[in-house]
Amino acid sequence: MAKFASLVVTEIEKSYQKGFKILTCFFIGLVAWPFLRSISTNNDLNIFYGAAQRLVSLENLYSKPYSAEGWQLYYYYSPLFATLLAPFTFLPQFIVTHEVPFGLFILKILWNCLNLYFVYQLFQFVRDLVNPPKNKAGLTFWIVLALVSYRWIFLNLLYGQMTILIVWGVVRAFQFLHSKKSKYFTGLAFGVNLKILPIFMVGQLFLMKQWRAFFITVSLVIAMILLPFAYLPFQYHVELLQSWMTNINPFSKNHIVELGEGGFIDFGALVTKYLTGLNIEGENRVAWFSMGASGVFITTQLFRLLVLSSCCYWIWRFRNISEQKKSILLMSIFMASIPLAFPHQRDYSLFMMWPLVLFVVKDWLISLKHDDVTLVKHEEIIPTWIKLGLFIGAFLMGLIVFFEALPFDIRAWISGYRIQGIGGLIFLLFGHCYLDWKGKNWQHEKTI
Repeated sequence: MAKFASLVVTEIEKSYQKGFKILTCFFIGLVAWPFLRSISTNNDLNIFYGAAQRLVSLENLYSKPYSAEGWQLYYYYSPLFATLLAPFTFLPQFIVTHEVPFGLFILKILWNCLNLYFVYQLFQFVRDLVNPPKNKAGLTFWIVLALVSYRWIFLNLLYGQMTILIVWGVVRAFQFLHSKKSKYFTGLAFGVNLKILPIFMVGQLFLMKQWRAFFITVSLVIAMILLPFAYLPFQYHVELLQSWMTNINPFSKNHIVELGEGGFIDFGALVTKYLTGLNIEGENRVAWFSMGASGVFITTQLFRLLVLSSCCYWIWRFRNISEQKKSILLMSIFMASIPLAFPHQRDYSLFMMWPLVLFVVKDWLISLKHDDVTLVKHEEIIPTWIKLGLFIGAFLMGLIVFFEALPFDIRAWISGYRIQGIGGLIFLLFGHCYLDWKGKNWQHEKTI
């Protein structure tokens, strides 16, 4: 009987391994599409490359916009990032395809490869954290996670974005939260230096009283800001830092009332869209209410304060539960708040909700625990009303439907009315409800 049971388990695992290999090959094939497309068209890497060219010529990176497919876009990233790209500007400048010079062509290939490495490490993190069972339930988990992850990966590869790097840096820092090695916090620190957004996660380290990780990260950020002084003219780098701080100032008008471009999905953009009645470049006008710039500022700041207060609440709520998974779960709700709390965020920024989505998918599909012999299903399942809210949010923010496959008019409507931002807001709201359910389960488990 025992031998028969062993044979059954072996066959189940073989079936799982076969299905997993097919899924992996299929996923790689799908990823090849945005990988190849991005290196032959204009995207944000064109702007970064242009900033590196200006830096080599000792010009200001931030004073004038860069042309990109008819748009005039500014460079908002750090001087250090531009210096890292500078070597590519010394490569031959002959055009490879669609006005993409050889140096930029090589840069795009390397950046996409690096992003795929980050994606691989993120899925390795999932394997270590969740440890899905090697059976039908485990394979279903991987299929669903791959499907809901793909569109965000697609967008970030296609548009040459930094979000995958930021998510990887944050996840890696919290995965090795108690490590004494600085290398695990380098990605988080570089993300802060690069795009400021992960500074919210440094705040989480402070609130959680993770002093070692906090001071290591802050020290690395300061070092990265000062590093260009070692090879750039002193006054020139001072000028760059001043211009950079001016451009990213969250209190500047263009970061409060977001009119310069269409397609933003953050909370401030939603307020600007629906409660100001102002004309937004590339979008239809909505005149529900006529709120002034001061009203937008107050409303947006109150939302950010609410987000910070809710995150602080969860840290207090889970203060007596000392688990590594707890730190990562809290990280997921902090990071999921970033695309809505910070200005000038687009749909690809919603990838920062990926860790929260991971927990939801895991509890939705395979709420399993291991004992010595079998897999036993938890009695607790996510309440239906929370599932419904999460599903609606996921649907509207493009987690379930691949919007890029829809006709142009529908895509323009989704972007023009910032539907993905509304979906992200709904998903975040019910994400907090999910976190409350999760906390009750943990408290229950500790009392058993």
